[in-house]
Parts: sequence; structure tokens; C-alpha cells
Amino acid sequence: MNWGIIGTGNMGTVLLNALVDSHAVDQKNIYIHNRTLLKAYRLKETYPDVHILQTVDAMAASCDIIFICTKPKDIISVANRLNQKLSEDQLVVSITSSISLDHLSHILSCQTARLIPSITNSALRGKTLLTFNDSISDEMKYILWQTCKLFSTPVEISESRVRIASDLVSCGPAFVSYLLEELIEAATSEADIDKELATELVESMMIGYGELLKQDHFDLTSLKEKVMVKGGITGVGMKGLEQSVPAGFNEVFIKTHTKFNREKGHVDEWINQLI
Repeated sequence: MNWGIIGTGNMGTVLLNALVDSHAVDQKNIYIHNRTLLKAYRLKETYPDVHILQTVDAMAASCDIIFICTKPKDIISVANRLNQKLSEDQLVVSITSSISLDHLSHILSCQTARLIPSITNSALRGKTLLTFNDSISDEMKYILWQTCKLFSTPVEISESRVRIASDLVSCGPAFVSYLLEELIEAATSEADIDKELATELVESMMIGYGELLKQDHFDLTSLKEKVMVKGGITGVGMKGLEQSVPAGFNEVFIKTHTKFNREKGHVDEWINQLI
């Protein structure tokens, strides 16, 4: 079975890394295409046996499963180009939350699915979010699910929950990184510690933190309670967080959902122009 990746930006590259490094797919069975071919050819420095294809039409002729890892408007354009070139035995997978399976079904007559990856998949960890509809066969659904299990923990997500789930799984690493960077900056401004050492301490703490969760020593609540000794310094610091952080996260989700709904509206318009 041959696998195709159209678009080798951040998420397309994450997907390539995960498929190859987990041994889910042999390099020789992966075909990639990027609008800027030089970016695709650079990946051959790391993965010399992958195939570079110069056209979307060639992807349709070569691959059984094709991931479209481009921006929403480009996904619609690529799907439209693939239409009439794919058989009902092939599968097209979008990795963008604002492109629903109904959107894809309006354009494509082949099988369709959505897979939202996370940068954590590059470490063969974390979740992948999968959405299916009636167009996908049980066999193809099984193949996609089992493949994702080799580099992640797949979770099936409904259309109504796809944005918030994406915020937590796909956007979450960026949000957490920002908070940790702010923690480091505050430490260097309020105490006698340089940024290099503060960063080293925080990164080491996060690795250990992840291991505690991975090994089921604690869940989030019990870990917090274990560290926050009654009447201790941690509890005093926590009050500062409780005064400033919660409203910020509400604002995060308001903004992501606003952009999501705006993008979905644009997608509806683009598809209507094609019909």
C-alpha cells in the first residue's frame, strides 16, 4: 500500500516523521508533493527512499491513501484537482479542523476521513484525532486506525468537538510552551537566576512531570495536591496563578473558535463556487 503526503509544511513533516520513525510505513511506500518542490527534496536528506512527485495528478495515480496537509483554501483546490482521478478504493485524508467530511464529500467521490496530528507524534507519543463518515470502508478505517496506533493514541472525535479537541491536542504544545517561557522570564526578572539555568531546570521538570503521568503515579489533580503542601509556599504561588490564568484560557478558546467558524464560512463559500 502506498501513502501520499501533499504539503510538507510543519504538520506534513510531522506526519512523515511519525509514519517513518514508527516503522508504520516503509519509506519506499511514501510519496510526497509540495508546491515548492525544493522543500520536498530537502526531506530526502533525512528520508532518502521517499518518492518526490511533481504533480497532484501523479499522487492520485500512485497512492492508496493521500493526506492533504495544506491550508484550508488549498485543500479545497487540491481536492478539486484530485476529483475524477481517484477511485472509490482510495482514501483522501484532511488534517484541518475547518474542513469537514461533508465539505470533502461535496468534492470527492472517493473515501474520505480527517486526521488531526500533534507535534508530539514526532516523538511517537500523544493523540491523533480521527473523524470518519459513511464513505470509508471498515477495512480502510481499520488500516488508518492501526497505523495511527504505531505512533500515537488515536481518538475518534465528532464534528462538534473537533475544534476544542484540536486546541488541546494540536495547539496545546504551543500554549504550554508559552506558559513555560513566561515562567522562565518571570523567574529571571524576580530572582537571581540566569535564563539558561532557569530553562534547563524547567525543561528537566517537564520531562519528569510527563513521566509521572505516563507511569500513572498521579493524575493532574493528585499531582497538584501532592506538591501543594498545606500552608506551604506552593499554595501561596498558586493563588497568584488563580488570579490571572483562568480568564486567559477562556479567551484562548473564544479566539480559536471565532477563527474556526470564520474559516468554515469561507470553506462553504469556496465549495459553493465549485458546485
